[in-house]
Amino acid sequence: MNTNWPRFVDFTRSLRFRLTVWNTLVVFITVVVALVAVREGLRYYLLVETDAVLDDEVKEIVLMLRKFYPDRDQFIQALERKDEAHLDRGWHIHWLDEHGQTIWASKLAPENPLSALLNSSNDRNVWGSDVHRAIEREIEEPGVPNFKIRVGTLMKFIEEDVDRLTRILAPVGLLILLLAPLGGLLLAKQAIEPLQRLIKTTDRLRPSHLDERLELRGVGDELDQLAGKINTFLDQIADHLRKNREFVANAAHDLRSPLAAIQSSVEVTLEKSRSVTEYEELLYQITDEVHHLGQLVNQLLQLAETEATETEIPLEPVPLTEIVTKTIEMFEPVAEESGVRLLFEPAKEIIVQGQPRQLRQVLTNLVDNAIKFTEKGGSVTVGLDFDSKLKHGLLTVSDTGIGIPPDAVDRVFDRFYQVEKSRQRFGEKRGNGLGLSICQSIVQSNGGTIAVASQLGKGTTFSVSLPLANC
Repeated sequence: MNTNWPRFVDFTRSLRFRLTVWNTLVVFITVVVALVAVREGLRYYLLVETDAVLDDEVKEIVLMLRKFYPDRDQFIQALERKDEAHLDRGWHIHWLDEHGQTIWASKLAPENPLSALLNSSNDRNVWGSDVHRAIEREIEEPGVPNFKIRVGTLMKFIEEDVDRLTRILAPVGLLILLLAPLGGLLLAKQAIEPLQRLIKTTDRLRPSHLDERLELRGVGDELDQLAGKINTFLDQIADHLRKNREFVANAAHDLRSPLAAIQSSVEVTLEKSRSVTEYEELLYQITDEVHHLGQLVNQLLQLAETEATETEIPLEPVPLTEIVTKTIEMFEPVAEESGVRLLFEPAKEIIVQGQPRQLRQVLTNLVDNAIKFTEKGGSVTVGLDFDSKLKHGLLTVSDTGIGIPPDAVDRVFDRFYQVEKSRQRFGEKRGNGLGLSICQSIVQSNGGTIAVASQLGKGTTFSVSLPLANC
């Protein structure tokens, strides 16, 4: 078996081969159309020029007739002299009466006057056949019968000129057609070369090595645009992998801490016999750690579930005012116990597009955080409003709490991120840094956005924007 055959088959399947074939076909069609157009254009030009020359001769003969009439013999002699001067050009002359009968005809004139009228106007007629072409004018002169003068020529002279041009253009066209595949191959190579560099670069990319980027040639063509899109996609993948690595590391750290606390407490307790009270205290500590551990696992599962179904979640009209009202009622005892005023500033009924259970969880997390980080005597305000320009419903949760440091505001939605100052101030209310990250994921999956604004020591405002239903 010929070992070159598979390589040839691969080449015929390549984009370079297809571009070469298409280029060759385009050149072939273009050359054929151009040759036919030039050939027929020359024919048309020669016919127009021939008609113009013949018409001038007819006008000259008409003047001669006016000059010599009624002396027919002298007029015929003048016609014979003109005919003799044009024999080598294949011209012929007909002198016809008003009924179209021949009065006199030159040596090369066809035996029967031409009967195929090609074109007619007010002052002349064009007659023709496959062999002859002629111009005819009728004499309209007082005292002169309505004679007709017809001057014609052989079509072979025009065809010879056209054929001569064809013989010149045919080799040129053939040469172009022979060079078209080579030129097409070179052009295809130039076009595919940047794409091959992109392929080689992408071949070197690995999930663990995404630092390399595709080369931008700076010409702004489609390949540069493609490379730019791929580079942007690689940046997103690299950022996603980085966040996932941080997520796994932080999750492992937060899972390990309660497990280590449980293990340490059990090991210390088992070192010697203890009282029932001490054992009960240990069990309470273990229960607390297990509860925290279970809460963390549930949040991790929820975050993973939210991101996995981000594009599949069924959205429906949600009465946001009703959800806020029920959430306020649920948290009023908690706020009262913490010495925090919980306020609601309702607008008219607002119905957004989303998932009721998830939106309720977002509001629950935001209100819970606001109460948690607001000192006694402070207030938490929940507001609802419209954004008529964006056709969105706006939900705000504002507190007069301790606020967030400026350098931490941009990171509050990061997974496992916790503001250390707030941890120290409210250390007894331990969190794991996933609540706001889950809120952001839910809001985005519902087609909205969430933002935060805060001043240290003055309070924080979380704003959620969701698309209105039926808009």
